[in-house]
Amino acid sequence: MNNRRKKWGGSIAWRLAGLFVALLVAFTLILSILYNAMLRRQNILHFSQTMQSDAYAIAQNLSELIAPSAYDSLDETRFVVSEDNLAPYLAFIEQLTNCDVYVIDTHHNVTGYFSGVIQKIENPLLPAYLEQSIALGFMGKTPFLRSRYDGETHLTACMPVMDVNSRVLGVVLLESTMREQGYKQVPSGAILLISLSVSFVLSLSLSIFFSRMFTEPISKLQKVSLMLAGGAYETRTNINQTDEIGSLARSMDTLAQRLEEARDRDAQLRKQQQQFFSDVSHELKTPVTVIRGSLEALSDNVIRDEAHIQSYYKQMIAESRWLQRLIQDLLELSRLQNLEFSLNMEPLDLRELLGDVAMSANALCERKSIRFFCEEPRGAFPVIGDYSRLRQMLLAVVDNAIKFTPSGKSLRLSLCEDPLSIIIADEGIGIPESEVAHIFDRFRHTSDPSRESTGLGLTIVQEIAHRHGVSIDVKSCVGKGTTFSFTFPPQDADA
Repeated sequence: MNNRRKKWGGSIAWRLAGLFVALLVAFTLILSILYNAMLRRQNILHFSQTMQSDAYAIAQNLSELIAPSAYDSLDETRFVVSEDNLAPYLAFIEQLTNCDVYVIDTHHNVTGYFSGVIQKIENPLLPAYLEQSIALGFMGKTPFLRSRYDGETHLTACMPVMDVNSRVLGVVLLESTMREQGYKQVPSGAILLISLSVSFVLSLSLSIFFSRMFTEPISKLQKVSLMLAGGAYETRTNINQTDEIGSLARSMDTLAQRLEEARDRDAQLRKQQQQFFSDVSHELKTPVTVIRGSLEALSDNVIRDEAHIQSYYKQMIAESRWLQRLIQDLLELSRLQNLEFSLNMEPLDLRELLGDVAMSANALCERKSIRFFCEEPRGAFPVIGDYSRLRQMLLAVVDNAIKFTPSGKSLRLSLCEDPLSIIIADEGIGIPESEVAHIFDRFRHTSDPSRESTGLGLTIVQEIAHRHGVSIDVKSCVGKGTTFSFTFPPQDADA
Protein backbone atom coordinates (compact mmCIF):
# COMPACT_ATOMS: atom_id res chain seq x y z
CA MET A 1 0.00 0.00 0.00
CA ASN A 2 2.82 2.42 0.85
CA ASN A 3 4.58 1.65 -2.42
CA ARG A 4 1.35 2.27 -4.33
CA ARG A 5 0.87 5.61 -2.58
CA LYS A 6 4.45 6.60 -3.36
CA LYS A 7 3.95 5.56 -6.99
CA TRP A 8 0.77 7.61 -7.32
CA GLY A 9 2.26 10.58 -5.50
CA GLY A 10 5.38 10.61 -7.63
CA SER A 11 3.82 9.95 -11.04
CA ILE A 12 3.56 12.67 -13.66
CA ALA A 13 -0.11 11.84 -14.28
CA TRP A 14 -1.13 12.63 -10.71
CA ARG A 15 1.06 15.73 -10.62
CA LEU A 16 -0.58 16.99 -13.78
CA ALA A 17 -4.01 16.12 -12.43
CA GLY A 18 -3.34 17.99 -9.18
CA LEU A 19 -1.97 21.01 -11.03
CA PHE A 20 -4.91 21.05 -13.43
CA VAL A 21 -7.41 20.80 -10.56
CA ALA A 22 -5.69 23.60 -8.63
CA LEU A 23 -5.59 25.88 -11.68
CA LEU A 24 -9.21 25.26 -12.62
CA VAL A 25 -10.43 25.76 -9.03
CA ALA A 26 -8.45 29.00 -8.75
CA PHE A 27 -9.76 30.13 -12.12
CA THR A 28 -13.34 29.34 -11.07
CA LEU A 29 -13.00 31.27 -7.81
CA ILE A 30 -11.48 34.29 -9.54
CA LEU A 31 -14.12 34.17 -12.24
CA SER A 32 -16.89 33.93 -9.63
CA ILE A 33 -15.51 36.89 -7.70
CA LEU A 34 -15.08 38.97 -10.85
CA TYR A 35 -18.53 38.08 -12.12
CA ASN A 36 -20.14 38.98 -8.79
CA ALA A 37 -18.24 42.28 -8.67
CA MET A 38 -19.18 43.17 -12.25
CA LEU A 39 -22.81 42.21 -11.65
CA ARG A 40 -22.90 44.35 -8.52
CA ARG A 41 -21.36 47.29 -10.35
CA GLN A 42 -23.80 46.96 -13.24
CA ASN A 43 -26.73 46.93 -10.83
CA ILE A 44 -25.44 50.00 -9.02
CA LEU A 45 -25.11 51.82 -12.34
CA HIS A 46 -28.68 50.87 -13.24
CA PHE A 47 -30.01 51.90 -9.83
CA SER A 48 -28.18 55.24 -10.02
CA GLN A 49 -29.75 56.09 -13.36
CA THR A 50 -33.22 55.09 -12.15
CA MET A 51 -32.98 56.92 -8.81
CA GLN A 52 -31.59 60.09 -10.37
CA SER A 53 -34.33 60.07 -12.99
CA ASP A 54 -36.95 59.64 -10.26
CA ALA A 55 -35.37 62.40 -8.14
CA TYR A 56 -35.42 64.78 -11.09
CA ALA A 57 -39.13 64.10 -11.73
CA ILE A 58 -39.97 64.61 -8.04
CA ALA A 59 -37.98 67.88 -7.97
CA GLN A 60 -39.95 69.16 -10.97
CA ASN A 61 -43.27 68.27 -9.36
CA LEU A 62 -42.34 69.95 -6.09
CA SER A 63 -41.32 73.08 -7.94
CA GLU A 64 -44.89 73.34 -9.25
CA LEU A 65 -46.36 72.82 -5.73
CA ILE A 66 -44.47 75.81 -4.38
CA ALA A 67 -46.36 78.53 -6.35
CA PRO A 68 -48.82 77.10 -8.85
CA SER A 69 -50.37 80.54 -9.85
CA ALA A 70 -48.13 83.41 -8.65
CA TYR A 71 -44.63 83.07 -10.16
CA ASP A 72 -43.75 86.65 -9.17
CA SER A 73 -43.66 85.80 -5.49
CA LEU A 74 -41.41 82.79 -5.85
CA ASP A 75 -38.29 84.73 -4.94
CA GLU A 76 -39.68 85.52 -1.48
CA THR A 77 -41.54 82.26 -0.83
CA ARG A 78 -39.76 79.70 1.23
CA PHE A 79 -39.89 76.06 0.35
CA VAL A 80 -42.54 74.87 2.79
CA VAL A 81 -45.17 72.31 1.79
CA SER A 82 -48.09 71.33 3.97
CA GLU A 83 -48.86 67.74 4.96
CA ASP A 84 -52.21 67.89 3.11
CA ASN A 85 -50.71 68.00 -0.34
CA LEU A 86 -47.30 66.36 0.39
CA ALA A 87 -48.31 63.19 2.26
CA PRO A 88 -50.19 61.40 -0.50
CA TYR A 89 -47.57 62.42 -2.99
CA LEU A 90 -44.65 61.06 -0.95
CA ALA A 91 -46.55 57.87 -0.16
CA PHE A 92 -47.14 57.27 -3.85
CA ILE A 93 -43.51 58.05 -4.71
CA GLU A 94 -42.07 55.71 -2.06
CA GLN A 95 -44.32 52.89 -3.20
CA LEU A 96 -43.37 53.52 -6.81
CA THR A 97 -39.59 53.86 -6.37
CA ASN A 98 -38.96 51.55 -3.37
CA CYS A 99 -36.95 54.41 -1.91
CA ASP A 100 -37.23 56.58 1.20
CA VAL A 101 -38.03 60.10 -0.07
CA TYR A 102 -37.02 63.13 1.98
CA VAL A 103 -37.57 66.81 1.29
CA ILE A 104 -35.07 69.20 2.88
CA ASP A 105 -35.68 72.92 2.99
CA THR A 106 -33.14 75.71 3.24
CA HIS A 107 -33.18 75.48 7.04
CA HIS A 108 -32.19 71.79 6.74
CA ASN A 109 -35.49 70.68 8.11
CA VAL A 110 -36.33 67.21 6.83
CA THR A 111 -39.85 66.20 5.80
CA GLY A 112 -40.52 62.53 5.12
CA TYR A 113 -41.88 59.27 6.44
CA PHE A 114 -40.70 58.60 9.99
CA SER A 115 -42.17 55.69 11.93
CA GLY A 116 -44.81 55.27 9.19
CA VAL A 117 -46.06 58.88 9.41
CA ILE A 118 -45.22 61.98 7.39
CA GLN A 119 -43.27 64.23 9.76
CA LYS A 120 -41.13 67.27 9.68
CA ILE A 121 -37.99 67.15 11.80
CA GLU A 122 -36.02 70.28 12.43
CA ASN A 123 -32.26 69.91 11.99
CA PRO A 124 -32.13 66.14 12.53
CA LEU A 125 -28.84 64.33 13.14
CA LEU A 126 -28.27 62.47 9.89
CA PRO A 127 -25.55 59.99 8.89
CA ALA A 128 -22.49 61.50 7.25
CA TYR A 129 -23.27 60.14 3.79
CA LEU A 130 -26.73 61.81 3.85
CA GLU A 131 -25.27 65.10 5.04
CA GLN A 132 -22.73 64.92 2.19
CA SER A 133 -25.48 64.35 -0.40
CA ILE A 134 -27.62 67.21 0.99
CA ALA A 135 -24.69 69.62 0.98
CA LEU A 136 -23.90 68.80 -2.65
CA GLY A 137 -27.60 69.20 -3.56
CA PHE A 138 -27.77 72.76 -2.12
CA MET A 139 -24.70 73.53 -4.23
CA GLY A 140 -26.83 72.80 -7.31
CA LYS A 141 -25.25 69.41 -8.01
CA THR A 142 -26.95 66.05 -8.51
CA PRO A 143 -24.77 63.56 -6.62
CA PHE A 144 -25.28 59.83 -6.44
CA LEU A 145 -23.41 58.22 -3.55
CA ARG A 146 -23.12 54.74 -2.21
CA SER A 147 -21.80 53.82 1.21
CA ARG A 148 -21.56 50.87 3.53
CA TYR A 149 -23.71 51.38 6.61
CA ASP A 150 -25.15 48.91 9.13
CA GLY A 151 -23.89 45.97 7.05
CA GLU A 152 -25.70 47.08 3.86
CA THR A 153 -24.87 49.15 0.82
CA HIS A 154 -26.92 52.39 0.87
CA LEU A 155 -27.62 54.34 -2.31
CA THR A 156 -28.54 58.04 -2.23
CA ALA A 157 -29.63 60.29 -5.07
CA CYS A 158 -30.04 64.01 -4.46
CA MET A 159 -31.71 66.59 -6.74
CA PRO A 160 -32.06 70.33 -6.08
CA VAL A 161 -35.49 72.01 -6.23
CA MET A 162 -35.17 75.35 -8.04
CA ASP A 163 -37.35 78.28 -8.87
CA VAL A 164 -37.67 79.95 -12.22
CA ASN A 165 -34.50 81.90 -11.48
CA SER A 166 -32.54 78.69 -10.86
CA ARG A 167 -32.26 79.43 -7.18
CA VAL A 168 -32.09 76.36 -4.95
CA LEU A 169 -35.08 76.33 -2.61
CA GLY A 170 -34.49 72.85 -1.29
CA VAL A 171 -33.43 69.37 -2.23
CA VAL A 172 -35.12 66.02 -2.78
CA LEU A 173 -33.22 63.06 -1.34
CA LEU A 174 -33.90 59.43 -2.35
CA GLU A 175 -32.35 56.74 -0.19
CA SER A 176 -32.47 52.97 -0.61
CA THR A 177 -30.38 49.86 -0.16
CA MET A 178 -29.26 47.31 -2.74
CA ARG A 179 -31.54 44.76 -1.14
CA GLU A 180 -34.58 47.08 -1.28
CA GLN A 181 -33.89 47.66 -4.98
CA GLY A 182 -34.14 43.93 -5.63
CA TYR A 183 -30.44 42.98 -5.79
CA LYS A 184 -29.86 39.59 -4.19
CA GLN A 185 -26.25 38.64 -3.64
CA VAL A 186 -25.47 35.02 -3.03
CA PRO A 187 -23.56 34.65 0.22
CA SER A 188 -19.79 34.27 -0.27
CA GLY A 189 -19.77 30.94 1.54
CA ALA A 190 -22.37 29.52 -0.83
CA ILE A 191 -20.48 30.88 -3.85
CA LEU A 192 -17.29 29.28 -2.59
CA LEU A 193 -18.95 25.94 -1.89
CA ILE A 194 -20.77 25.76 -5.22
CA SER A 195 -17.75 26.92 -7.21
CA LEU A 196 -15.41 24.48 -5.52
CA SER A 197 -17.81 21.57 -5.96
CA VAL A 198 -18.47 22.17 -9.65
CA SER A 199 -14.88 23.05 -10.52
CA PHE A 200 -13.47 20.11 -8.56
CA VAL A 201 -15.69 17.54 -10.28
CA LEU A 202 -15.12 19.05 -13.71
CA SER A 203 -11.40 19.58 -13.31
CA LEU A 204 -10.82 16.13 -11.81
CA SER A 205 -12.53 14.45 -14.76
CA LEU A 206 -10.71 16.54 -17.36
CA SER A 207 -7.36 16.29 -15.59
CA ILE A 208 -7.52 12.50 -15.42
CA PHE A 209 -8.41 12.34 -19.12
CA PHE A 210 -5.72 14.77 -20.29
CA SER A 211 -3.03 13.50 -17.92
CA ARG A 212 -3.56 9.93 -19.11
CA MET A 213 -3.50 11.09 -22.72
CA PHE A 214 -0.24 12.95 -22.02
CA THR A 215 1.49 10.31 -19.90
CA GLU A 216 0.40 7.24 -21.87
CA PRO A 217 3.21 7.59 -24.45
CA ILE A 218 5.69 8.29 -21.64
CA SER A 219 4.62 5.10 -19.87
CA LYS A 220 4.98 3.25 -23.17
CA LEU A 221 8.48 4.65 -23.57
CA GLN A 222 9.32 3.47 -20.08
CA LYS A 223 8.07 -0.05 -20.81
CA VAL A 224 10.01 -0.16 -24.10
CA SER A 225 13.19 1.04 -22.37
CA LEU A 226 12.84 -1.70 -19.75
CA MET A 227 12.32 -4.29 -22.49
CA LEU A 228 15.39 -2.99 -24.33
CA ALA A 229 17.37 -3.20 -21.10
CA GLY A 230 16.23 -6.81 -20.86
CA GLY A 231 17.55 -7.58 -24.33
CA ALA A 232 14.29 -7.47 -26.34
CA TYR A 233 15.81 -5.29 -29.07
CA GLU A 234 13.05 -6.10 -31.55
CA THR A 235 10.61 -4.03 -29.46
CA ARG A 236 9.37 -0.73 -30.96
CA THR A 237 7.38 2.15 -29.45
CA ASN A 238 5.09 2.63 -32.51
CA ILE A 239 4.37 6.19 -31.34
CA ASN A 240 3.42 8.56 -34.17
CA GLN A 241 3.54 12.10 -32.76
CA THR A 242 5.12 15.29 -34.05
CA ASP A 243 6.07 16.74 -30.66
CA GLU A 244 9.11 16.18 -28.43
CA ILE A 245 7.73 12.85 -27.18
CA GLY A 246 7.40 11.65 -30.78
CA SER A 247 10.98 12.71 -31.48
CA LEU A 248 12.14 10.80 -28.39
CA ALA A 249 10.14 7.74 -29.49
CA ARG A 250 11.72 7.80 -32.95
CA SER A 251 15.18 8.09 -31.38
CA MET A 252 14.42 5.12 -29.14
CA ASP A 253 13.18 3.09 -32.13
CA THR A 254 16.39 3.93 -33.99
CA LEU A 255 18.41 2.89 -30.94
CA ALA A 256 16.47 -0.37 -30.70
CA GLN A 257 17.06 -1.06 -34.39
CA ARG A 258 20.79 -0.46 -34.04
CA LEU A 259 20.96 -2.61 -30.94
CA GLU A 260 19.13 -5.36 -32.80
CA GLU A 261 21.52 -5.07 -35.72
CA ALA A 262 24.51 -5.08 -33.36
CA ARG A 263 23.14 -8.17 -31.62
CA ASP A 264 22.70 -9.91 -34.95
CA ARG A 265 26.23 -8.95 -35.97
CA ASP A 266 27.59 -10.20 -32.67
CA ALA A 267 25.69 -13.45 -33.07
CA GLN A 268 27.01 -13.83 -36.61
CA LEU A 269 30.51 -12.96 -35.46
CA ARG A 270 30.37 -15.49 -32.65
CA LYS A 271 29.11 -18.09 -35.09
CA GLN A 272 31.91 -17.28 -37.50
CA GLN A 273 34.45 -17.34 -34.68
CA GLN A 274 33.23 -20.73 -33.56
CA GLN A 275 33.42 -21.95 -37.15
CA PHE A 276 36.87 -20.45 -37.53
CA PHE A 277 38.18 -21.99 -34.34
CA SER A 278 36.63 -25.28 -35.37
CA ASP A 279 38.33 -25.06 -38.77
CA VAL A 280 41.66 -24.02 -37.26
CA SER A 281 41.45 -26.84 -34.74
CA HIS A 282 40.76 -29.26 -37.55
CA GLU A 283 43.60 -27.85 -39.65
CA LEU A 284 45.98 -28.03 -36.70
CA LYS A 285 44.84 -31.49 -35.75
CA THR A 286 45.55 -32.99 -39.17
CA PRO A 287 49.26 -32.02 -39.51
CA VAL A 288 49.94 -32.70 -35.83
CA THR A 289 48.43 -36.16 -36.22
CA VAL A 290 50.48 -36.80 -39.36
CA ILE A 291 53.70 -35.58 -37.74
CA ARG A 292 53.09 -37.59 -34.57
CA GLY A 293 52.19 -40.74 -36.51
CA SER A 294 55.30 -40.41 -38.67
CA LEU A 295 57.54 -39.85 -35.66
CA GLU A 296 56.05 -42.83 -33.80
CA ALA A 297 56.53 -45.04 -36.88
CA LEU A 298 60.16 -43.93 -37.19
CA SER A 299 60.78 -44.22 -33.48
CA ASP A 300 59.37 -47.75 -33.29
CA ASN A 301 61.38 -48.80 -36.39
CA VAL A 302 58.16 -49.75 -38.13
CA ILE A 303 59.56 -48.27 -41.35
CA ARG A 304 62.97 -49.67 -42.29
CA ASP A 305 63.15 -48.94 -45.99
CA GLU A 306 65.35 -45.88 -46.58
CA ALA A 307 63.14 -44.53 -49.35
CA HIS A 308 60.08 -44.72 -47.14
CA ILE A 309 61.97 -43.10 -44.28
CA GLN A 310 62.90 -40.13 -46.51
CA SER A 311 59.29 -39.74 -47.67
CA TYR A 312 58.17 -39.61 -44.03
CA TYR A 313 60.74 -36.89 -43.33
CA LYS A 314 59.57 -34.84 -46.31
CA GLN A 315 55.96 -35.17 -45.24
CA MET A 316 56.75 -34.03 -41.70
CA ILE A 317 58.73 -31.04 -43.04
CA ALA A 318 55.81 -30.03 -45.32
CA GLU A 319 53.33 -30.27 -42.48
CA SER A 320 55.65 -28.29 -40.21
CA ARG A 321 55.94 -25.54 -42.82
CA TRP A 322 52.17 -25.34 -43.19
CA LEU A 323 51.80 -25.10 -39.42
CA GLN A 324 54.39 -22.35 -39.34
CA ARG A 325 52.60 -20.39 -42.05
CA LEU A 326 49.24 -20.76 -40.29
CA ILE A 327 50.69 -19.49 -37.03
CA GLN A 328 52.40 -16.58 -38.83
CA ASP A 329 49.14 -15.58 -40.52
CA LEU A 330 47.28 -15.70 -37.23
CA LEU A 331 49.92 -13.56 -35.52
CA GLU A 332 50.00 -11.15 -38.47
CA LEU A 333 46.23 -10.70 -38.42
CA SER A 334 46.26 -10.19 -34.65
CA ARG A 335 48.92 -7.47 -34.93
CA LEU A 336 47.09 -5.61 -37.71
CA GLN A 337 43.83 -5.66 -35.79
CA ASN A 338 45.55 -4.14 -32.77
CA LEU A 339 45.37 -0.35 -33.12
CA GLU A 340 48.36 0.04 -30.81
CA PHE A 341 50.49 -1.73 -33.39
CA SER A 342 51.94 1.14 -35.43
CA LEU A 343 52.92 1.00 -39.09
CA ASN A 344 56.04 2.57 -40.55
CA MET A 345 54.27 5.37 -42.39
CA GLU A 346 56.55 7.38 -44.68
CA PRO A 347 56.46 8.98 -48.16
CA LEU A 348 56.77 6.51 -51.02
CA ASP A 349 56.24 6.34 -54.78
CA LEU A 350 53.50 4.03 -56.05
CA ARG A 351 55.37 3.60 -59.35
CA GLU A 352 58.35 2.16 -57.46
CA LEU A 353 56.02 -0.07 -55.42
CA LEU A 354 54.30 -1.26 -58.61
CA GLY A 355 57.64 -2.12 -60.21
CA ASP A 356 58.74 -4.12 -57.18
CA VAL A 357 55.47 -6.11 -57.10
CA ALA A 358 55.66 -6.60 -60.89
CA MET A 359 59.10 -8.26 -60.64
CA SER A 360 57.86 -10.82 -58.09
CA ALA A 361 54.59 -11.38 -59.99
CA ASN A 362 56.48 -11.96 -63.27
CA ALA A 363 58.64 -14.63 -61.64
CA LEU A 364 55.60 -16.41 -60.21
CA CYS A 365 53.74 -16.28 -63.54
CA GLU A 366 56.73 -17.80 -65.43
CA ARG A 367 56.67 -20.85 -63.15
CA LYS A 368 53.01 -21.51 -64.08
CA SER A 369 53.25 -20.40 -67.72
CA ILE A 370 50.90 -17.46 -67.18
CA ARG A 371 51.27 -14.41 -69.41
CA PHE A 372 52.04 -11.31 -67.34
CA PHE A 373 51.48 -7.68 -68.35
CA CYS A 374 52.38 -4.54 -66.39
CA GLU A 375 51.54 -1.03 -67.56
CA GLU A 376 54.20 1.15 -66.00
CA PRO A 377 53.04 4.76 -65.62
CA ARG A 378 55.04 7.88 -66.30
CA GLY A 379 55.88 10.32 -63.57
CA ALA A 380 55.83 9.97 -59.80
CA PHE A 381 52.81 9.11 -57.65
CA PRO A 382 53.73 10.00 -54.05
CA VAL A 383 51.66 8.61 -51.15
CA ILE A 384 52.12 8.08 -47.42
CA GLY A 385 52.22 4.48 -46.25
CA ASP A 386 54.15 1.48 -45.01
CA TYR A 387 56.06 0.19 -48.05
CA SER A 388 56.49 -3.39 -46.84
CA ARG A 389 52.82 -3.72 -45.76
CA LEU A 390 51.50 -2.32 -49.05
CA ARG A 391 53.83 -4.69 -50.94
CA GLN A 392 52.53 -7.56 -48.79
CA MET A 393 48.92 -6.53 -49.58
CA LEU A 394 49.46 -6.48 -53.36
CA LEU A 395 51.56 -9.66 -53.47
CA ALA A 396 48.91 -11.55 -51.49
CA VAL A 397 46.30 -10.71 -54.12
CA VAL A 398 48.77 -11.47 -56.98
CA ASP A 399 49.64 -14.82 -55.41
CA ASN A 400 45.96 -15.64 -54.96
CA ALA A 401 45.23 -14.66 -58.60
CA ILE A 402 48.07 -16.82 -59.95
CA LYS A 403 46.86 -19.74 -57.85
CA PHE A 404 43.39 -19.65 -59.44
CA THR A 405 44.47 -18.77 -62.98
CA PRO A 406 45.08 -21.69 -65.36
CA SER A 407 48.26 -21.92 -67.46
CA GLY A 408 48.14 -20.00 -70.73
CA LYS A 409 45.88 -17.30 -69.29
CA SER A 410 47.04 -13.78 -68.39
CA LEU A 411 47.51 -11.55 -65.36
CA ARG A 412 47.57 -7.75 -65.72
CA LEU A 413 48.94 -5.18 -63.25
CA SER A 414 48.31 -1.45 -63.84
CA LEU A 415 48.16 1.95 -62.13
CA CYS A 416 45.44 4.57 -62.80
CA GLU A 417 45.83 8.26 -62.11
CA ASP A 418 42.21 9.39 -61.56
CA PRO A 419 41.36 8.13 -59.08
CA LEU A 420 44.75 7.01 -57.89
CA SER A 421 44.47 3.22 -57.82
CA ILE A 422 46.31 -0.05 -58.52
CA ILE A 423 44.41 -2.70 -60.48
CA ILE A 424 45.12 -6.45 -60.50
CA ALA A 425 43.11 -8.33 -63.17
CA ASP A 426 43.34 -12.05 -63.93
CA GLU A 427 41.66 -14.50 -66.30
CA GLY A 428 41.15 -17.14 -63.65
CA ILE A 429 38.19 -19.25 -62.68
CA GLY A 430 36.38 -16.29 -61.04
CA ILE A 431 34.36 -16.04 -57.85
CA PRO A 432 30.62 -16.78 -57.61
CA GLU A 433 28.53 -13.65 -57.11
CA SER A 434 27.19 -14.95 -53.78
CA GLU A 435 30.74 -15.32 -52.45
CA VAL A 436 32.17 -11.93 -53.52
CA ALA A 437 30.70 -10.09 -50.54
CA HIS A 438 32.26 -12.59 -48.09
CA ILE A 439 35.79 -13.08 -49.40
CA PHE A 440 37.19 -10.68 -46.77
CA ASP A 441 35.25 -12.08 -43.80
CA ARG A 442 37.62 -12.68 -40.94
CA PHE A 443 36.17 -15.94 -39.74
CA ARG A 444 34.67 -17.27 -42.93
CA HIS A 445 36.16 -20.48 -44.23
CA THR A 446 37.07 -20.33 -47.94
CA SER A 447 37.66 -23.46 -49.94
CA ASP A 448 41.13 -23.69 -51.46
CA PRO A 449 42.38 -26.18 -54.05
CA SER A 450 45.86 -26.25 -52.53
CA ARG A 451 47.04 -27.30 -49.09
CA GLU A 452 49.34 -24.25 -48.87
CA SER A 453 46.71 -21.58 -48.12
CA THR A 454 45.52 -20.86 -44.59
CA GLY A 455 42.41 -18.94 -45.71
CA LEU A 456 43.54 -15.75 -43.93
CA GLY A 457 45.31 -14.02 -46.81
CA LEU A 458 42.45 -11.77 -47.97
CA THR A 459 41.54 -10.93 -44.39
CA ILE A 460 45.09 -9.67 -43.87
CA VAL A 461 44.83 -7.75 -47.16
CA GLN A 462 41.68 -6.00 -45.92
CA GLU A 463 43.29 -5.04 -42.60
CA ILE A 464 46.34 -3.53 -44.32
CA ALA A 465 44.10 -1.57 -46.71
CA HIS A 466 41.98 -0.35 -43.79
CA ARG A 467 45.04 0.90 -41.88
CA HIS A 468 46.07 2.92 -44.98
CA GLY A 469 42.60 4.24 -45.82
CA VAL A 470 42.60 2.29 -49.09
CA SER A 471 39.24 1.13 -50.47
CA ILE A 472 38.99 -2.23 -52.22
CA ASP A 473 36.58 -2.96 -55.05
CA VAL A 474 36.17 -6.52 -56.37
CA LYS A 475 34.48 -7.50 -59.62
CA SER A 476 34.38 -11.11 -60.72
CA CYS A 477 32.71 -13.32 -63.28
CA VAL A 478 32.82 -17.10 -63.08
CA GLY A 479 34.96 -18.52 -65.88
CA LYS A 480 36.25 -15.11 -67.00
CA GLY A 481 38.33 -13.79 -64.12
CA THR A 482 38.53 -11.37 -61.21
CA THR A 483 39.60 -7.72 -60.89
CA PHE A 484 40.84 -6.13 -57.66
CA SER A 485 40.99 -2.30 -57.51
CA PHE A 486 42.91 -0.62 -54.66
CA THR A 487 41.96 3.08 -54.55
CA PHE A 488 44.21 5.31 -52.44
CA PRO A 489 42.84 8.36 -50.60
CA PRO A 490 43.66 11.90 -51.86
CA GLN A 491 47.13 12.90 -50.74
CA ASP A 492 47.99 16.19 -49.06
CA ALA A 493 50.35 18.15 -51.29
CA ASP A 494 52.26 19.54 -48.27
CA ALA A 495 52.73 16.04 -46.86
